[in-house]
Amino acid sequence: MRKIKKIFLTIVFSISLVSCGGNDVVVQIYGAFEYNCTTDEYRALISENIITPFMKKNKWYTKEEFHEAHVEHVLEPHKNMPMSDSSLAKITPTRELSESMLGEMIVDVDCENPKDINF
Repeated sequence: MRKIKKIFLTIVFSISLVSCGGNDVVVQIYGAFEYNCTTDEYRALISENIITPFMKKNKWYTKEEFHEAHVEHVLEPHKNMPMSDSSLAKITPTRELSESMLGEMIVDVDCENPKDINF
């Protein structure tokens, strides 16, 4: 009886572990981007991305990572130029700007009723 109980508990435990993974809600946006409603992450599905050229294809970005990549991309052409901190501050994207870009990307996403957004 004990052996059957252990086998049963092992099976139930294994099933619960398997069922817990992979439940993220991901919405595709125009076939070019994806938004993960569960983890609040974004990714580009295309390599030739003119809207956000700093996003690498198939890499998931949190808001923080997106902002860092945006700043790095904007400052890249100016990295070897002597500039004052105030000049750099004027061209550096703010967190609000980066987050508003993300907001525009997911404006039509409804995580309560997830559906892919098509043209």
